[in-house]
Amino acid sequence: QARRARARKVLSLVVRHSLPIRPSISRMEAVMMQSPASPASQNLVANTEKRLACGTIAAYSAPRMPFSAIDLLIRPARITVYRDALGMTIAAQAMIVSLCKSADFLLGFMLGKLSDATRTRWGRRKPFIALCSPVFMICTLLLGSPGWFFSRPHSADGNSTVTTVSEACAALVDSSNRSSCVELKACIDAAVASSTLRPWNATDGNADGVAAAAPASLSAYFGVLYFLWYLSGWTSSLIPYDALGMELTSDYHERARLFGVKTAFQFMGYLLQIGVGLGVSLAFETDVLMQVRLQAVAYSALLGLCFALLLRSVAERPLRPPKHAPLPMVPAVRQLLANGPYRQYLVFKVPMTIASLLPANLIIDYIKYSMRIEDFNATYYVAFAIVLLCVFGAIPLLISAARRWGKKEVLATTCVVEALLFAVAFAIPPGAMADGPLYILCACVGFGMAASYVLPDALLADIIDYDELHTGLRSEGLYTVVESNLQQ
Repeated sequence: QARRARARKVLSLVVRHSLPIRPSISRMEAVMMQSPASPASQNLVANTEKRLACGTIAAYSAPRMPFSAIDLLIRPARITVYRDALGMTIAAQAMIVSLCKSADFLLGFMLGKLSDATRTRWGRRKPFIALCSPVFMICTLLLGSPGWFFSRPHSADGNSTVTTVSEACAALVDSSNRSSCVELKACIDAAVASSTLRPWNATDGNADGVAAAAPASLSAYFGVLYFLWYLSGWTSSLIPYDALGMELTSDYHERARLFGVKTAFQFMGYLLQIGVGLGVSLAFETDVLMQVRLQAVAYSALLGLCFALLLRSVAERPLRPPKHAPLPMVPAVRQLLANGPYRQYLVFKVPMTIASLLPANLIIDYIKYSMRIEDFNATYYVAFAIVLLCVFGAIPLLISAARRWGKKEVLATTCVVEALLFAVAFAIPPGAMADGPLYILCACVGFGMAASYVLPDALLADIIDYDELHTGLRSEGLYTVVESNLQQ
């Protein structure tokens, strides 16, 4: 009764002051975030908005699939192509990546602010996507195709350095014999002794005539393209794209449905890259550069088609004229951080994102070095498949649970259960995790990852409504800067 009385009071204030907002349940829930209401209180305001069409949801969510595939392609390519095949040093690459990401994060706030202030006949977000996504596709193609301009480093005698075992001793590899590999070992030892194959523990440089360092032009090529790749894609395209999703609907339940489908497309992208990557690796076993190049071409073309579908099929919602002129950058960020519910959101979002991404990034090291499984690839792919299947299975369950009990309650409960499960897993010796326990843990990882992607975005959209209630401005671009950068 107290919550209903408070809701009636807020509604009376809204009517009295004629605040420029659309009727939405999410704003009412955002107002009451400090004192959570029961799901029944979400029905205090009648939401007159129509459900989003399935075609609109699919057209909006589709670009997330090639985005994810490109992400899963380029990150390993930094190691397999630029470091292993072309000889870039770890120190040079780490410095370049750190500088590019730091600059990109700061530029993200400027881009978000600019997107919020933009007013065109095509909307606020779509012009940025239309202009910047082609640049991102070109950068992806060039970043994945350094073999067009650079060759493998050469040893002191001028011969091309062989960097993969399959090129030197492929004929001796017998996958059916895992107990003895005397001939293969002798071949590898001879290749190392003759400087044809780099030692497994070799340092960078050309000591002992092993491998010449990569030219400085390779570092410049990688640095310029990597910065433009981040700026045109993860900043100038993805931030407006995420902001567009926040404003497509203000219906409380429809938001969970929208971001659930978006998450499904995101993980479909990961699955796509694994399948295509496996296929090209079988077709071009000894040519890593060709493997990455073909995938870069395919995913760039797919991203172009998906963004063209989005620009054609998804219409931005018309906005009411703002009550006052947009604030400059620094006051706008300060106003952003003055939003109490948003500060609470960041307090749980930052550690939750790290916790949800750690298992997927560490599982291959856990299987190889902690569980000490030599044939770790087979176990890893089974574990990863279980994670993906559980993500897809968890999405409809999470949407249904959010409709019944509320998004915040479901997310908090999931975090507590996941924490307890990982506390138990921490106490189990790695040797006892083989097969059954490991795969059960992977199922829990998949459910937790789905919750960390589906529900927070829907909650953030409610918080943006709460900000509009107080300021009269919609700032989805600024609010999604941190959201878009956290996963990176």
